[in-house]
Amino acid sequence: MREGKTYIVVAVLLVAIVGMMGLAIGCGSSDTTDGASASPTGGTAISGSAMERATAILGHEPTGLAKDIVTKGEVVVANDSDYPPQSSVDPVTNEVVGFDVDVAKGMAEILGLGIKWEHPVWATIPSGLQNGRYHVSIGSMPSAINGVKIAERWPTLDFSDPYYYTTGQIFVKKGGPQVNTPADLAGKTVGVGAQTIFYDWLKTKTDAIVKTYDIDVDAFPDLLNGNIDFVMTAGPTGQQAILDGKPMEFSGKPLCYEDLSMAVKKGETDWVNLLTYTVQQMHENGALTAMSKQWYNGIDLTTKK
Repeated sequence: MREGKTYIVVAVLLVAIVGMMGLAIGCGSSDTTDGASASPTGGTAISGSAMERATAILGHEPTGLAKDIVTKGEVVVANDSDYPPQSSVDPVTNEVVGFDVDVAKGMAEILGLGIKWEHPVWATIPSGLQNGRYHVSIGSMPSAINGVKIAERWPTLDFSDPYYYTTGQIFVKKGGPQVNTPADLAGKTVGVGAQTIFYDWLKTKTDAIVKTYDIDVDAFPDLLNGNIDFVMTAGPTGQQAILDGKPMEFSGKPLCYEDLSMAVKKGETDWVNLLTYTVQQMHENGALTAMSKQWYNGIDLTTKK
């Protein structure tokens, strides 16, 4: 990640935000990643084929979607590749990189699976999971907000344990007004990603004029051009835009907090349990912490503090 004065200032700011409460947040090409080695990143190896590993983890042979995946030895991962630092295309290598990308690779490594990547528009991911186009979304999808599960938000989906936590944060053009409470947004135009939990939050908790975009970052140009007053997005996403040189800044304190999880088609219990196992292993062996610090300027977003 970038170094220098900007890095230090923004990193200190994020540490302050983290200290207030645990942090919580999320193109049609695909490619295939080879199956991983038997040793999960930073942890103890689970030996054997994907089927043998799944059977050992579950205590029985996998059923349903889990059986289909481990039999084939490949998992189809949905990941929006226009959402740095969670996921973006490296301009040099043309490969998709980021925190969510590394989390997906860690999951596949533990389970002994190859990855076929799909990079759909965010709003289409729930339906793609439901109709079987993707096996799992590893793209910073919230399973809870302010500690309350939001099953009603995506009734067709089930979730693994959270793999990290982040804030819902208002951003403003540099030098703009500060937002201290939801009431401060009344009558103001706020840009937000369509089909995000931030959209729901703005509609139910504020009297803001809500303008939607395909993804959160698409709202930044309108913010900088003065076409909208604010943008609401995940704290790390706005922070990355600042580090990339966009003249934006945090506006006030975080307004909500999210638990971010892997999402799958509802009813696939064995598959959820396998994914949750990988999340737990990566928490325990420190892999998630290392990934977070790499992609979020030394900040560990994987624990509630």
